[in-house]
Amino acid sequence: MRISRKPGPLPAAFDRGPAKYFHGRKQILRDFKELLIRATQTKSGTIFLIQGAPGAGKTALLHECEKLARSAKWKIADIDPPALWNPDELFHPLGLKRMRVEHGSLHVGVPSVGKAEIRARRPIQTIKALLQREKAPLLLSLDEAQILGRENLIPPDQDHIAVSVLNAIHNGKLDRPVILLAAGLGTTTDAFRELSISRFARRCLVELGALSKEAEQNVLRDWLTKDGGAEGDPTVWMDAIARETYGWPQHILSYVEPALDQLSADKKVMTPEGLHAVLEAGRSFRSEYYEHRAHDFSSKQRRSFAKLFANIPLGESMDMEDIMTSLTQEYGSDKAESIFHQALHKGILSRRRGDYTIPIPSMQDWLVSKYADT
Repeated sequence: MRISRKPGPLPAAFDRGPAKYFHGRKQILRDFKELLIRATQTKSGTIFLIQGAPGAGKTALLHECEKLARSAKWKIADIDPPALWNPDELFHPLGLKRMRVEHGSLHVGVPSVGKAEIRARRPIQTIKALLQREKAPLLLSLDEAQILGRENLIPPDQDHIAVSVLNAIHNGKLDRPVILLAAGLGTTTDAFRELSISRFARRCLVELGALSKEAEQNVLRDWLTKDGGAEGDPTVWMDAIARETYGWPQHILSYVEPALDQLSADKKVMTPEGLHAVLEAGRSFRSEYYEHRAHDFSSKQRRSFAKLFANIPLGESMDMEDIMTSLTQEYGSDKAESIFHQALHKGILSRRRGDYTIPIPSMQDWLVSKYADT
């Protein structure tokens, strides 16, 4: 029996949040665990940044890091960017009640503790005091951190507060183990640079790419056998799907949903016909994902990127100067810069060791085949 599905976005439970089956990223997790140990021993901390293109699995890795911190008895506080400059935004993540100001003092209701008083004459001191009020290790978890670079996000009169707070965390100046665990797109380092964080400690900046072959195989095996209940050896299906996903977590999920539906329709039996249907459905999901990533680009702009990478081997990179020279010739310098940064934000381009690439080989193939000759 062959199922027929219209392509569409995967359910939120598939597409975001913790990975149901997490494999790989072992060195990154070892580095983060070592950081937790060092920070605890030295009563300091820093910023640990995970950045990469959309669909690379940043949020899933963020949750794995949180699990490590939780097992090491760290307190976890999921924050939004305003918590870095607005004290009001920090209370709930830290488990504190709403603040009340009386005569220049800030009264804080603390569950099961009573009331604590923090002098609150300036927001900088208030935020730092809130972060320092306990001595237990604290992990601040910030997803989608690239929005720190969004124009007008931080009120002009509070920009210095964000800079001061970030530097206190980054340089371990809070007399307490505090780590800011941040995840965001490839433009996130630029956002931090604008806030005076230009260098990261050794192994505290992660450029996230595809899963290893081994990790990809393990993820596919778990989905097919544990959720799909596949009978027999799933290697043929795993290999066929892996040839189209390139280790990219989002693409793995694009093929997983039709695979589970197909296995259900075929009573857990993996047939050649069923595999063919899975691959066709997965390609439809994959193409829709690329259309979504390129939604904000005109046909002309898509053609510009397609022609740039038409003769570049899949997965290889280009120098920024070559990209900008070509875009400037077509659009002028200001427009070219805007298009370039939008491509980074949407994951059409990704930075890799100083150069730029289309992060997923199949995305490059899709873009070139569809737009290079039009």
